[in-house]
Amino acid sequence: MNSNVEFLKLMRRARDHMEENGFTSTSVTCYMRTWRSVYNFGLSKGSTHYSAELAEQYMLEKYRVSIGESQLNGEQLTPYMSQKVRALKALTDFKLHGFVPKITRGLGIEWPEEYENICKMYLEDLKSYGYADPTWRKHEIDVYRFVCFLHTRDVAPEKIEAVNLYDYFKTITHYSKPSLVTIRSSLVRSLKFFYAQRVTSKDLSEFVPRIYYYAKAKIDKVWSEDEIERMLNSIDRANPTGKRNYAIMAIAANLGLRTGDILQLTIEDFDWNRGCINITQQKTGEPLTLPIPEQIGKAVIDYWMNGRPQTIAKELFVEHVLPYQKLTHGIIYHMFNKYYESSGIVAQDNRQHGLHSFRHSLASRLLEKDTPVNVISNILGHVDSNTAKSYIQIDIEKLRQCALEVPDYE
Repeated sequence: MNSNVEFLKLMRRARDHMEENGFTSTSVTCYMRTWRSVYNFGLSKGSTHYSAELAEQYMLEKYRVSIGESQLNGEQLTPYMSQKVRALKALTDFKLHGFVPKITRGLGIEWPEEYENICKMYLEDLKSYGYADPTWRKHEIDVYRFVCFLHTRDVAPEKIEAVNLYDYFKTITHYSKPSLVTIRSSLVRSLKFFYAQRVTSKDLSEFVPRIYYYAKAKIDKVWSEDEIERMLNSIDRANPTGKRNYAIMAIAANLGLRTGDILQLTIEDFDWNRGCINITQQKTGEPLTLPIPEQIGKAVIDYWMNGRPQTIAKELFVEHVLPYQKLTHGIIYHMFNKYYESSGIVAQDNRQHGLHSFRHSLASRLLEKDTPVNVISNILGHVDSNTAKSYIQIDIEKLRQCALEVPDYE
């Protein structure tokens, strides 16, 4: 497709393509709404042409979300934000390749005919390694986008060359580094499988571009004890919603549970006789037992007795509007921002938000108290104790003690 096509014409062509290929009218309408918003954003920047860079700038300035991210501050994107990301990925795909991949929430991906058998074989092999469903699904989508790219260039499986890999990565350079790392991992594994099955004449996995990125806990993810206390104190606990939100924020701040695990909590998870919480972690499937601090115990009992509406939902924390269902990740993220703003804390724009930042803050406080790394790992529920080592860099004072004096030089 002509890269210089004017934005409005590109939008209309993409819309027509989606309608012709069976996208629902709701999807088309939602995508068009996002595209028009980016179009107006582009006009404010003096641009009348769409680009992946413009879309990335739009998302970062308006929502502090990179298009390549599936999470924001360690938490899943809300459905609203996910839809915006999908819409912009779709328009970028259409501009670059002339098509919009149709990916459903289920497993109903429509593979290009020449890639269908080998890709399905690869995914079945991948499933045998016991990956969690979301991880497996991510591999599936990464491989699907790649083979669709090859399909639009009439590259059959046996004709894949290194240059095709380089060309594909050129089209996704606007993705975030963490996303590029996971995409690279998916393609490396799939290409190794293609070679093992003699689909390709050589192992192309070694030609997948390297992504230099070091995943580490960042200093700007940490909130001080005073800041956390100010956020908790800004919650109005005189009403049911405040009682619920205070209990959630207190659990995240004092126990470091992941948001998904907090949302899955039931009253049966609290062993009041032994004074502990017993859960099976959603991410790892491993059991975790943590003590119940007095602050959390009182907050949970107060909510259960005086704030929680009557509902058949088994989860402890529920919405306070009919039909009183389990809370979603999106509500949790907005909850954090609400009390952050009402607390009057002044922080840099790039400061990490969301309950996941409380998890890093807890690790930082434990390090300051000289808690061994393996103990921190157990508290945070890591399967591999080495995972917690990335938190060590947070403790600036401890790092300062390791600094060597620079000798005089003449």
